[in-house]
Amino acid sequence: MTEAPPGGHAWDRFHAVWDLVAVAAPVITGALVWADDALTMRARLLASLLLCVFLLWYWRFGAHAVRRPGGRRGIVQLAGALVLFAGLIMLTMAAALLMSVVFLHLFLFLERWRARLIVLGILAVLLMAAMFVHFGLSASTAVALLPTVIFPVLSAGLLGAYISAVISQSRDRSELIAELTETRSALARERHTAGMTAERERLSVEIHDTLAQGFTSILMLTQSARLTLERAAAPVPDQLDLIERTARENLAEARSLVAALCPPDLSAHNLTEALARLAERHTRDTGVPVDVESDDAPGGGTPERDVVFLRAAQEALANIRRHAKASSVRIVFSPGALTVSDDGQGFAPGRGHGGYGLSGLRSRVIGLGGTCTVVSAPGAGTTVHVELPMLSPALTVPPDAP
Repeated sequence: MTEAPPGGHAWDRFHAVWDLVAVAAPVITGALVWADDALTMRARLLASLLLCVFLLWYWRFGAHAVRRPGGRRGIVQLAGALVLFAGLIMLTMAAALLMSVVFLHLFLFLERWRARLIVLGILAVLLMAAMFVHFGLSASTAVALLPTVIFPVLSAGLLGAYISAVISQSRDRSELIAELTETRSALARERHTAGMTAERERLSVEIHDTLAQGFTSILMLTQSARLTLERAAAPVPDQLDLIERTARENLAEARSLVAALCPPDLSAHNLTEALARLAERHTRDTGVPVDVESDDAPGGGTPERDVVFLRAAQEALANIRRHAKASSVRIVFSPGALTVSDDGQGFAPGRGHGGYGLSGLRSRVIGLGGTCTVVSAPGAGTTVHVELPMLSPALTVPPDAP
């Protein structure tokens, strides 16, 4: 069952009103009974007794059933009220005032229309019988049935049908609102999960492109230093200086990653300068010269695009260091495109040399609507080409913008 909204159902606010009606109707009826001079003392006392039982019966069963309709108490309350009403209406027509309570409980405690129609029919029969008992069998009594019995019963039935339809529609809407609220919560949870997954993927790519490559450089330099120590063929301090410098650069990358900032090379330099520094480090660590050509104007791109281009160059140079055995490398950058090529041994397409780095790079590039292609052949070197869609001038941030 759908829970009630935080403010409660609207009809739940009328419990005190239902109690007031259930008390006021018998009290007023009792006053009318004692004001009717046509009744005998015995009839007055009997009617007063039945009215007291009517009140006690309501407080025993009806008051609880009104607040929690649908249970057995409601049926017991309605059955007892019908029996007491039948006895009272045969004693005095003033008891017709109690129909306000009976009609209310009829539509509140009975959910099926077949049962409601049966009770409405019983009420109509009781009223007609009471009129013939009190006023006798005559044409005037028969005519009076229309405004006093038939019309009130039909009006009560139509009004009850209307109210029941409104309540049913309100409950359906309450259920719909609850479902929509749950759906919205589920979507929020899924969006949060998707965001966490995307962030994990981004961090994994960042770690691969920065920390993993930096540690690889440290490992290679350490191995080179060990060989130098064994052979004593070159001064060791130079090797140690390279290891220390690489470790410091890698530490800066780690701090930048933790702080969710742009790479250190881009924090104080434009992309062209960052590519030149990257090429310088590669030449310093491997001895392989890297030529950088760039015709990009300073400030011509966005930080997100610059990061993708820089990571692409880092990944390409890392693969060249590990696999290519190249003697020269060339980096060409123009607005919207970056190409890194080497004259190394290359590889045959489909042999699985892409690794995680290239797949992560492709994810970055595709995320910005670009393309990443790798062209290689055994003995013919390798070329990595990254292209991103050009930004319109209106979307480009000027270099002196705040």
